[in-house]
Order: sequence, then C-alpha cells, then structure tokens
Amino acid sequence: MSNDTHWVPVGKLARTHGLRGELKFYPHDSEGVEFSEGQVVQLEGIAKEIKVQSIRGANAPFIIKLEGIDSIESAKLLTGQEVLANREDFPSLPEGEYYRFEIEGLAVFDEDGTPHGVIEEVIPTGSNDVYVVRNGDSEWMLPMIDSVVKSIDLEQGKLIFHRIEGLFEDAPV
Repeated sequence: MSNDTHWVPVGKLARTHGLRGELKFYPHDSEGVEFSEGQVVQLEGIAKEIKVQSIRGANAPFIIKLEGIDSIESAKLLTGQEVLANREDFPSLPEGEYYRFEIEGLAVFDEDGTPHGVIEEVIPTGSNDVYVVRNGDSEWMLPMIDSVVKSIDLEQGKLIFHRIEGLFEDAPV
C-alpha cells in the first residue's frame, strides 16, 4: 500500500443552517457515511483539510459543523462543495460487501474475459443493488446477485459476471 491518501467523495454541502456556520449535508450513499467528530475531511473546491466538529441528524440532510466555520458568511462560501473523506477512515465492511465508490468505475467482464463496459452507477433497490454498466453508447443493468456476479477484484478494478438469459436485451446469449 502506498502512502497516498485516497480521498473519496461522500456527499455535498447544501445550504447553510442557522447563523453559526452549520450546513446541511447530503451523503451520496443513502446508508450514510459514518462520519465522526474530529474526522478530517477535504472540500473539493478548497484544497485544504478541515475537521468535522459535529454532525447530527437521524437521516439526510444531516447538519454538519466544520471547525473554523463559525458564521453564516463563512458557511455560505462552502455551499455546494463536494465533501471528500479519507478512505482509511471508513469502517471495514464484512466479506463480500462493498462501498458504492469501490464499485463505481470497475471494468466488467464475462467469464470468457470479454469486456462489457464499466460500472457507472449503483442503484440501491432494497433487496439487492443494481449496477448500471455503460458500454460505449449503450447501458445495461447488472443485478448484484450471487448467481450473476461471480467475483469482484478491487485490486485489479474488475468484476466478473456470469451471463444469464435476458441480461442484455439486444444481444442473444
């Protein structure tokens, strides 16, 4: 592992909340990201690291307070900023579970090694996630179920799936 810190976009700051520099925060992942007080985050448009002083709320939008942002004026400057968290601060997931940002961007291959595009988006559907795969101008849906997704290799950045009937509407299997 290299020492390069891997910063991951986790959500956006929305409008200000109150007069003391708090902002509304919408996480990209519906399950929310475990921010903790004192955790260091980065703001995309401002190349500096900033500490999370507090974050509260049961669901989105959360109310976030960043250290050193103590007035509505300074908070207004941060509206719309993408918040990046350090990959190393994320809790480890159980075997076989992945964060959305780990899945997005993976190259998709079938068991014969034929490339079928890149995962562009993850759509949570409740029972299982569905991966939107873009292949040139076309896109197709890959359901995250064991019978279809055979392996995910984050090191190599690839996912291998088993072709089943009806996966590609336009292509005979």
